[in-house]
Amino acid sequence: MRGRRRGEGPGAGVEAAVSAVAEIIKRVESELAEFWSAPDESRAEPAPKTRASTLNFVAVGSRAEVERLKEQAEDLAETHAGRTLLITLDDRLDPLSVQADWSATCRRAGEVPICYDRVELTFGVAAAERVASVVSALTISDVTVIVELAPGAPNVLGDALAPICDRLVFDSAETCIERIAEVARGTRAPLADRAFVRTFSFRELVARFFDDMPEACRAIRRVEIARSAGAKPDPAALFLGWMGSRLGWTFESRGPAPSGGGVIGRARGADGAPIEIALVDGPPADAQAWRRLDGVRLWTSLRGEPLTLGCVRLDKAPGTVRWTMEGARSAEHLHPLGYRDETWVLAKTIDSLEGDRLLREAVLAAAKWSAL
Repeated sequence: MRGRRRGEGPGAGVEAAVSAVAEIIKRVESELAEFWSAPDESRAEPAPKTRASTLNFVAVGSRAEVERLKEQAEDLAETHAGRTLLITLDDRLDPLSVQADWSATCRRAGEVPICYDRVELTFGVAAAERVASVVSALTISDVTVIVELAPGAPNVLGDALAPICDRLVFDSAETCIERIAEVARGTRAPLADRAFVRTFSFRELVARFFDDMPEACRAIRRVEIARSAGAKPDPAALFLGWMGSRLGWTFESRGPAPSGGGVIGRARGADGAPIEIALVDGPPADAQAWRRLDGVRLWTSLRGEPLTLGCVRLDKAPGTVRWTMEGARSAEHLHPLGYRDETWVLAKTIDSLEGDRLLREAVLAAAKWSAL
C-alpha cells in the first residue's frame, strides 16, 4: 500500500521562498497525517494502521546517489522502520526553491500491517540554508535523528544537519578523513563510520597482541601497514588514528617513500620515543571495491627482548589473516575476518554506541596525520 504526493515551492524572492517552504512542510504533514488517520482498507474489515517509529533516518547525498539511497532505505526499513528523509541539492532548480516527494508504505507482519513513510527533499542552492529547519519540522518527535552523509553529500547540507542530529553516520572508505573531521568538529553528536565497522576484526586482532603484555604496546618503535593501492581514501589513516589516539602518539611527519608507491612518517610516543611509520602499497583493490587493509606489522619489545607482531592477509585467501608473534614470544594462528553485507553494516553503525568516543578521537587523530 502506498500513498504519494508531490510539491514544489516557487523561488520568487526570499520572502516568497520562505513562504513556499512553509507551505511545502504544511502540505507534507497534512498528506501524511491523512494517510495515517485513514484505516487500512486492504483487509476484509478496515483497521487502524500500526506506525513504525523506531527512528528518523536522514540520508544526504548527490543527485546521482538518490536511487542507491532509496534502495538502502528500503533495506534498512526491514529492521529499523520509521521515517526516512532523502535530501539532496540540485543546481538546476531555481536557487530559492524546494521540491518535495513523499510516500508511505505498509507491509504485513502477521495480521498487523506495519507502516512507515519516506520524504524526498531537493533544495535549490540558496534554499539549502533552510535544510535544518525543514528537517526539524518533518522528523518524528521523541525518536532519534540519524543523519548519514553519503560520499557525494553537498557540504552545505552536511554542515547544516550535523549539529541537529543525534548520531552522524559516514563512510571513511569513500569520504576523505579531513572532511569527516571538519564536520565532526561542528557537532557534539556521536559519530559512526561504516568503514570502522568493516575493519573491526583487524583492530580487535591487533589489540589482542597486548592482552597480557600491555607494556609492549608502549614500546612500539615501528609500524608497517600494507593496504591496497588506489585513488579512494587511504584506510591506513583511520587505523593509525585509532592506534595513535589510544596510545598517546603525536604525528610529526609524513611524506612519499623514497622508492615510491608508499608513505613514510614519524610519530612521537607518549614517552617521547620516536616511532617509524611505513605505509606500503599492495595489489590494487577491485575497481568496484573499497581500498582495504592487507596487513599490520609492529616492532616492539618485551622486557628488553625484541618482539615482532604481524596480522596479515593470506595471498590465496584474503578473507583470512595470519596472526604471528616472533622474538620474545612465539605464536601463529589463522583467523577469518568474516563478511557482512552493507545493510548489516549500516544497522551496526546505528546501534553500536560503545565506540563513539573512541571513533571521534581516532577521526581527529587521523585527520592530523593526513594533513601533514
